[in-house]
Amino acid sequence: MKCPICKNVEMKKQNDVMEQDGIEFEAYKCPKCGEELMNMKQLKVLADKYRQLRKAKNIVFSKWGNSLAVRIPSEYAEEYNLSAGKHGLMKKDKEGFKIIPAT
Repeated sequence: MKCPICKNVEMKKQNDVMEQDGIEFEAYKCPKCGEELMNMKQLKVLADKYRQLRKAKNIVFSKWGNSLAVRIPSEYAEEYNLSAGKHGLMKKDKEGFKIIPAT
């Protein structure tokens, strides 16, 4: 892909991070002027990451003995039929960890 500003300079594919949100993305960058462009596939991947971020809820970790506890928002508890004493699984995920309620 050629830079639209520098005309004949070939843009290079590179990974970058949206500083304000910490979201990684891939784009083409001109080594001469720094112009960045994304193709439609790259833009869709970035848009999907932002859609997931919008669905996320802020949580607070609390001290509970020697462990940490997290409050689950009531809408999630209702959706997954969670209540005190119910069990689930926690496993590592590529972005952190995942909690899977027992059925």
